[in-house]
Amino acid sequence: MSRQVNIGVIGLGGMARFHIEQLEKVEGVRIVALCDVSEEALAEVGARLNVSEERRYREAGALIADAGVEGVVAVTPNDSHAAILLGCIAAGKPLFAEKPLTRTLDEAREVLEAYRSSPIPLLINFSYRNGPAFQAARKFVAEGKLGRINHLFVQYLQDWGSTVKNTPFLWRFDEAVTGTGTLGDLGSHMIDVAEYLTGGRMAELQAMLTTIVPERADLRSGEPVPVRVDDFACFNARFADGAVGVFQTSRNALGSGNQHEVALYGEKGTLRVSTLNDRELVWTYPTEDGRETVTETIDVAGNEGLNPWAEFAARIRGDRPANPLFAGLEDGYRNQLLLETVVRANAARAAVAVEAE
Repeated sequence: MSRQVNIGVIGLGGMARFHIEQLEKVEGVRIVALCDVSEEALAEVGARLNVSEERRYREAGALIADAGVEGVVAVTPNDSHAAILLGCIAAGKPLFAEKPLTRTLDEAREVLEAYRSSPIPLLINFSYRNGPAFQAARKFVAEGKLGRINHLFVQYLQDWGSTVKNTPFLWRFDEAVTGTGTLGDLGSHMIDVAEYLTGGRMAELQAMLTTIVPERADLRSGEPVPVRVDDFACFNARFADGAVGVFQTSRNALGSGNQHEVALYGEKGTLRVSTLNDRELVWTYPTEDGRETVTETIDVAGNEGLNPWAEFAARIRGDRPANPLFAGLEDGYRNQLLLETVVRANAARAAVAVEAE
């Protein structure tokens, strides 16, 4: 049996509850400390997990400093990402953090410099890498079954921000907290999965960002608050190997609950993968005479996916080599660099080269 690993969780919102559920399924993992700004959330989750009151923290730094916490799982708004990353790096404490890496590229540069000086076991949760079908698609491409990839289409659509939903002004619409809107939230996944599946590197970007719903009601007063971040983003990418990518993401796509999908168009056929069915690939290829095409659905076993919570526990224990298929700090930094390039391309209304890392 694996030795027990003691975890502290920072942030107790909806996504954090999912992380907690997954951590509870990992053998030998125990959540011993919690942190949140909400006393109610601390009391509720603390009581359920039997976390003592003295280890229910209001400040992230206090949890990071807890000598009994061997690793930190951070699930917080974007404006706290850099401070938590820097705090864990300074303390030499392993961290499993949410994407995007930081709120801004300047913050990401500071974190990258600190990490390179004092590296720690660290995972960045680009969660769609973990899905069985996405893992199968990556392997399909790596084995050369698609041949050269000529172009790709990636989209990530949700509808919770649509006008008819009357969604109020939440932190994801607050530029000071989030940096960008749907670009950083959903677009970061699109950018990561495109390079992850293809193995290619984006070299040049064109972009258009827009705000479809320009005002949202304040949660308390109901008064309209201007929205200064995008809720729709589209961009084109030219990859270093010559492939071209088309991307779109929206919070205003009625009927799309969580629709993240990729189509890869290669010289030998077309491969499609989607969150709408994360246990299958759709493979279209030509007949031997090349006159027609065949579309085949390939079933993917659930165990083809990755488990980042088990991987994080293993890295803390140091009992096996780190799996390179998971995203690390360097991947998070590149993602932030590409997000910033999309913002620059939108402002310039022109194609912009991706800066050297």
